[in-house]
Amino acid sequence: MQHLSFITLSNSTQNNRFAISLVEESYYELKIFAGVDIDIDDVKDIVAAQKQMGGKRLPTLVNAPPDAIVNVETMNYISKNENFPYSKAGAYLVSSSTQKLLSNFYLKLKNPQRPTKFFSNREEAVKWIMEQKDL
Repeated sequence: MQHLSFITLSNSTQNNRFAISLVEESYYELKIFAGVDIDIDDVKDIVAAQKQMGGKRLPTLVNAPPDAIVNVETMNYISKNENFPYSKAGAYLVSSSTQKLLSNFYLKLKNPQRPTKFFSNREEAVKWIMEQKDL
């Protein structure tokens, strides 16, 4: 799958599938765009963007629209630290019942190698992310 070029600023990057920014040098915030199902190529692009922003190992807040879905192959891939090396923890904002079901599946069967938690409330997710920052 071919993805469009990035638009890069010093602390944020965007393409036609997602935008990622470095927030206060504390965490990455990844916004998945509507209608996008994240695949392994997207994850590689996200890692490249994190590297461009300094390559710090920080927590990542993932904000996905209700229709965003991650397939099993991509779940397997992102569960391993070597494939997502700049993310020391993951907080995922979920809103749809499908996302909630998949999040439970991911935690129980994929056993991610970094602290991972799912939230329906942004403030709670950011609070948890900030707790993970210094671990």
